[in-house]
Amino acid sequence: MSKEDPSRLPFLIDVEELEALRNIHHATEAQMKAAYNRAMSRTAITLRFLTNKMLRDEMGIKSLKAIRKRFQHFRLRSPSKQQKFDELKLWYGMNDISVGYLRGSIRRRGSKKSPRGATFKPRGKIPDQTYDDGFIARRYNRRSIFTRKSEKRFPLKEARVPVSDALETMIEDEIFEQLPEIFLKHFETDLKGRVKIGKNRTNWRD
Repeated sequence: MSKEDPSRLPFLIDVEELEALRNIHHATEAQMKAAYNRAMSRTAITLRFLTNKMLRDEMGIKSLKAIRKRFQHFRLRSPSKQQKFDELKLWYGMNDISVGYLRGSIRRRGSKKSPRGATFKPRGKIPDQTYDDGFIARRYNRRSIFTRKSEKRFPLKEARVPVSDALETMIEDEIFEQLPEIFLKHFETDLKGRVKIGKNRTNWRD
């Protein structure tokens, strides 16, 4: 999923449970809205962390640090702008990942005199990747496969591996399905904190 084509997933939130938590902790409506808003951003951060961890494990990515920017679109919003609390929408987009960030073996195809591209054999659960115009080089402090953007020697473009449809489905089924539960947990934690210190009693934007 490229950053130009983000996915949009709707999620239903149990409003009765939100109201029950508000009553249990004796919160005002403004405090409830403030906690709801903060819970959206914290839920997005939690989902990003869990998703990056799955990508690392399934694709054989060398470190979480290498993929922290893989999600250029990863936002959680209220379609009604908090006029209603029953629905959230998640926007996300997964960029392809550079070969140099993945664990696996890189091999030249053909010979130096008659090159036929390069192949990347990942250690993760993704198929082998072949780049007919690729060649092996070390740049940006890592060994990887590169291609040229034109007939000139420079500039170079590092080869990338797409996130498979199967892996994206796994992420949606195993991680994104947890969104309502994760959201409610963040909501209650934040709500309790606001009530305890008396924050946002009359204005949720303060």
